[in-house]
Amino acid sequence: MPEPSRYTLTVDEGDRPRILTMSVFVMTQREESTVLGNAVGLYVRLEIDMGDSSRAAMYFLSRLEGELRWVIDAKFGPGGYPHYVHGFGERLSAARVVIKQVAAILDGLALARGLAKEIGEEIPLVLTPRRSMTGPA
Repeated sequence: MPEPSRYTLTVDEGDRPRILTMSVFVMTQREESTVLGNAVGLYVRLEIDMGDSSRAAMYFLSRLEGELRWVIDAKFGPGGYPHYVHGFGERLSAARVVIKQVAAILDGLALARGLAKEIGEEIPLVLTPRRSMTGPA
């Protein structure tokens, strides 16, 4: 398994900033059949260490074609406690989104990895055509 991409970011919480460490383990294009049709977009698995616990929380995110935001599909706290769990691209319930600082890093990573042609704050996701699974990576 390749090393995760690690980022450190500062989040302003009013009277004092908080330092977060984010590790992106998986970012890929994904397509799944759902009860509402095909969900096509980007899938991310990452950890965020808030600096106040011994272990990080694990997040599973998606951003579907045409969407403006990264949506949290599932979140597991330290020790694996499930805060909420939805399938990839499930949009039947109220969507929880990541903070802007995390979204900006993910947008840049999607562009750098060639997974998206267009993505950004207030820019709908446009995927790049998928590469052949048997071709060069």
